[in-house]
Amino acid sequence: MVKKRVYIFLLLFLVIFFIIMFWIFGLKNIKGENKSEILIVGDSSVWKYSKKKWFNITYKSSFQELSWKKYNVFVNNENVGYLSLWYNDKWYVFDDNNDAMKIDGDFFAYNANFDLKVKNFSIEDVDDFDVVNQVLESNDISTSSKFTSIYKINFDIDSDSNDEVFYLISNAFAMDFVPDKSFSIAFMVKDNNIYYIYKDVTDNKGFNGCKPFYNTFLDVDDDNTYEFILSCNAYSISKRTDMLYQFDEDGFKIIISNY
Repeated sequence: MVKKRVYIFLLLFLVIFFIIMFWIFGLKNIKGENKSEILIVGDSSVWKYSKKKWFNITYKSSFQELSWKKYNVFVNNENVGYLSLWYNDKWYVFDDNNDAMKIDGDFFAYNANFDLKVKNFSIEDVDDFDVVNQVLESNDISTSSKFTSIYKINFDIDSDSNDEVFYLISNAFAMDFVPDKSFSIAFMVKDNNIYYIYKDVTDNKGFNGCKPFYNTFLDVDDDNTYEFILSCNAYSISKRTDMLYQFDEDGFKIIISNY
């Protein structure tokens, strides 16, 4: 009788244990499998996430399938509404009355079956050049170099209530000076550590190189750690490069790009 009770107790314990494990891990995986989203990055990139995989959408026929659907639309990081989009060699935005809207600035839109978060950010002047000079010196670049773009962004990428600092320094497409080296470097400072995001350092051959900029910060997988899109314009190339970055303890990695 005692043995039977022990077996029943063990059986109940195992059943409860497996229910709890399924609740913690199984449902999380099921929710992950069910997540889907479409990201439209200006006129240069359309990305789809489905069944835990990212895809580049490149065919015009696929763009037509995405047309006349509603998306959360952002211009210069400001939400302008839940609006209809239509594609005809470029994306057009329409209001609730189907009147075309004029869009001035960087354009981003998404449609997702979960609460995808997009967070605004502000660009600031660099007032402390110690870390910038450290990066320049480590890449054999003179600390007296001139820039065509230099700024920083304070942003809490991992939702720990402490801002990380994102930097962008570049001398690409210099017009009024001729540098020996062309460089564009994006990096983040966290806990006094430097994490490189994008680095292009080459001998200057005129208008070579690519000038990047931070496009959009967003949480694409609903884990409270933000990803971001870094876009890059190259001289004489009409289509820009867009890269979606993710951060973990090993640094940054690109999870999808249009190049």
